Amino acid sequence: MQTTSIGNLTEAKVIVALVEAGYLVSQPLGSGHKYDLVADDGKKLHRIQCKTGRVRNGVLVFNAYSIPGSKAKKCSYKGFADLFAVLNPLDGKVFLVPVEDVGTNNVFLRLLPAANGQTQGIKWAAKYEIRPISSPNARVAQW
Repeated sequence: MQTTSIGNLTEAKVIVALVEAGYLVSQPLGSGHKYDLVADDGKKLHRIQCKTGRVRNGVLVFNAYSIPGSKAKKCSYKGFADLFAVLNPLDGKVFLVPVEDVGTNNVFLRLLPAANGQTQGIKWAAKYEIRPISSPNARVAQW
């Protein structure tokens, strides 16, 4: 599957997850924006950059940066987007991670406990998961 097709599928699944969690969702007109969607929680508008995660050894990994054009320099989303919406392609779950909580590198969200028992310094994916409004823990993600 081509990169564009993967990105389109991720955006569609993120939109569904946000709507099921009770958000109003809008898309910016045209291209060239540093965010893909706008989510309205009834109090505030949130600029959202969608990312397709990669699962490796019980960890969901995503890039918290872009590399525009032919430049080889990583660019941060700080000031351009408020949240990353990260899709786990294996199970379809979506996680909302504040841009301010991460740097300009890869981000690692732990899905399963570490084999060595490590618990400190871990970003647990469950903290960021969004759930349908009918779920008893809807809107678990707190940013």
